[in-house]
Amino acid sequence: MTKGLLHRGKGIRILCFLAVISLLLLSCGCMQQPAGSPATPAAGPSASPAAGNQVVIISQPDASHIVIAYPGSPQTDKLVELEITITDSNGNAKTEAWGSRLATTPIQYGNSRTIAGSFEGKDRVYITGYFSDGSHRPIIDTTI
Repeated sequence: MTKGLLHRGKGIRILCFLAVISLLLLSCGCMQQPAGSPATPAAGPSASPAAGNQVVIISQPDASHIVIAYPGSPQTDKLVELEITITDSNGNAKTEAWGSRLATTPIQYGNSRTIAGSFEGKDRVYITGYFSDGSHRPIIDTTI
């Protein structure tokens, strides 16, 4: 009789044990958030403005322009991109990026961006902020 690895079922038990350990190790990786998913609010910088300190200021000087101003704040010092989506009263959406989520240099305080289009009636402005730590959060969701 051969006294190999599979003698008396020891080899099968070892293989089963290794398979269970492998599955456990693989499942640990499944607990991580997928790339691009929002981080938990406790992680990274907060995009919530402090009392009296707005992260962005939105104005509409006329029916064909919306101005987004970024005065800056300590809560957003690592902000590298603002993704601006404006949905006009007819349901047409326009999305523009200000900065780059791949950048390492934050958006400079005190800058503004003008978006041209047909903005008669009520328009929804939704802005997501992307941070250098890889997180992203809603900055503002408002109607003007």
